Amino acid sequence: MPQQFIPRLRGRSSLTITALVACGALALSGCRSAVNTAPDVSGPQKGGVLNIVQSADIAPATFLSQNNPNFSVIRSVFNMLTAYDHRSLQPQPELATSWKITPDKKTVTLKLRDGVTFHSGRPFTADDVIFTLEAMTRQDVPSQLKHVAAAITEMKADDAHTVTLRLAQPVSNLFDLFEVMPIVDKDTFDDLLAGKKFVGTGPFQVEKYTPGSGADLKRYAGYWQQGRPYLDGVHISVQSQSQSMLASLRSGQTQLALDLAPLDTAAIKNDPAFEVIASDANDATYYVGSNVKIAPLDDREVRQGIAWAIDRNRILKQALGDIGRTGSLPWSSSSPAFDQGKAGTYAQDLAKAKQLIDRAGATGKTVQVAFNSGFATNKAIAEIVQFDLKAAGLRAQLVPLQAPDFFAKLGSGDMPGLFVNVHGFGQLSPATLVKGAFPFNADKNASSFDSDEYRAIAKQLWTPADDAAAKAAYTRINDFLLDQQFVSDLVVSAHTFTISTKLKGLRYTMYDYLDLDDAYLTK
Repeated sequence: MPQQFIPRLRGRSSLTITALVACGALALSGCRSAVNTAPDVSGPQKGGVLNIVQSADIAPATFLSQNNPNFSVIRSVFNMLTAYDHRSLQPQPELATSWKITPDKKTVTLKLRDGVTFHSGRPFTADDVIFTLEAMTRQDVPSQLKHVAAAITEMKADDAHTVTLRLAQPVSNLFDLFEVMPIVDKDTFDDLLAGKKFVGTGPFQVEKYTPGSGADLKRYAGYWQQGRPYLDGVHISVQSQSQSMLASLRSGQTQLALDLAPLDTAAIKNDPAFEVIASDANDATYYVGSNVKIAPLDDREVRQGIAWAIDRNRILKQALGDIGRTGSLPWSSSSPAFDQGKAGTYAQDLAKAKQLIDRAGATGKTVQVAFNSGFATNKAIAEIVQFDLKAAGLRAQLVPLQAPDFFAKLGSGDMPGLFVNVHGFGQLSPATLVKGAFPFNADKNASSFDSDEYRAIAKQLWTPADDAAAKAAYTRINDFLLDQQFVSDLVVSAHTFTISTKLKGLRYTMYDYLDLDDAYLTK
């Protein structure tokens, strides 16, 4: 087994428990981990086109970051260097077949898979790894793992299939980078960012992309995994309304819907023709953020009062169809920072909420609650938040924003007050969340929260001296987040894959990219 370069993570048992809780709460007979999908007894069948429907168009300019609309395309068209095993949570070979790390943990040498070609026919080499890592640091290339790529001070191709990376300091989330980052073609990368050419090493190649409408993929005959994929192709369509996605499933036009609205999944929970798979990554955490530049949200006690005011159980049931669990911290149970004793710190307590808000002199003050009006789930959460804040003594006003406006304000830190959204990166290395996830990024975040202490904790998480230092950092970050509440986490949920039972062999990565290598359709 290759030497690993990440802190020890929790085993599969905690993931399984979370998945079972989600399934039991949903009462979906078909809810299960796609990793454990049993093949059809007749064996894999070759041929056919898998039809996928999703609510938002793929975004080629963000292919080097984790962006939900790209889940259907990234691992279908590209490969990563490594992939986390869902049971052990240890990285396994993909384009990198093995790796060695020096004792000081500042140098890693990767052996790369031979016989891999891009869809253009050009052989994959160490130069493509170096190019992709360099592209990650470009100012015009967005990525939540940019800080990791920037820590690599030297890259050397020892030969065509060996690359050595030297880092400024040991980091705890190098393999998070390797799993999020698809290896791109150095000859066509700028065309990829523009959505003109999609050249990878994955099981499918892009035959046609129509912005706003979808994409057609066809089987790549030169794929390095012999005999794969089984499917002839994949058709991806974009339908903005969840009910339209559901209708497409029911009509048989679609065999897979990505992130169907939770309440729409309930409509087919008893239909034996469908299954709802809740990702065992559990990395879709719904939250209320505070723009701390705007009064009264600049007062920590007001933010704490808001955290005590919100009825998380109602949100879980009414807005999320019981997919997930309530929580006050961003971590999935697979994260080493997960603390069962602190996960439920905040629960609705209106008396305590009123006391804190009143003590801060904020009773009767107006707070605006912004949300993406095109996302029904966030609208439902915002309405519950508004109701609860009024009960706690605040005048809460809803601010529906169109998606482009919402995300522009999120990116600029210009939200009008509170904002309802969903974040990821709570499932593996805690450093990836506090150094990369925009709601939490210690260097620049959506709340405009600025703290030297927070940056120091983030650094300790990213570059721990040893296991004891890492554990101490987990305690520090949990206590700090619970105290400051610039992000109030509400429900730790999961991305879902709603499938026809005709689809078999579906898998996904720990960052929820679809893995269609073994997928096939039955008659």
